[in-house]
Amino acid sequence: MDLDHLNSLPEWNDHKLLKRMYEGEEWKMKKQMDAAEALYNKWREIFPLVESYCDTLQDSVDYEHSEQNKELIYQNLFIVAPKIIGAAGTSSYVLKMENASVIRHNCRELMEQVKFAALVGAGEDKYAEAIEEEMDKFREYFRSWVATFVKDSDEDEWGLYV
Repeated sequence: MDLDHLNSLPEWNDHKLLKRMYEGEEWKMKKQMDAAEALYNKWREIFPLVESYCDTLQDSVDYEHSEQNKELIYQNLFIVAPKIIGAAGTSSYVLKMENASVIRHNCRELMEQVKFAALVGAGEDKYAEAIEEEMDKFREYFRSWVATFVKDSDEDEWGLYV
């Protein structure tokens, strides 16, 4: 049974704009694009795990806010894939780093919410641990991806990524 159709994130190959953007010069971006694709595909694996976890969240005796917690998890979950695509779609080092920072922030926030749900009894520890294991793998893909960024001569007007 092909479970891929159950994933609500499009496949990497569905992002035709990226292909058109680098048409004729794919070889220059191959390392970065391969790393971005691997990162994106890892996120596609995590995405349904987190969605399933959210589906199981329930109010506990001492905690009646699982719906709000679920919303916060979803907010963080849905930001990561577009940021990977956004970073892949620019040659600007500053914009790549900005997107990478947003991804890191949202992954951290997502895990804090997942762990909090388990802590208050709205979610199960074993599922939170499974998500954390996958996030650890995602972090390694992330580190490899960021290592492909090439600093350019563009100035960061905010002075953050210098």
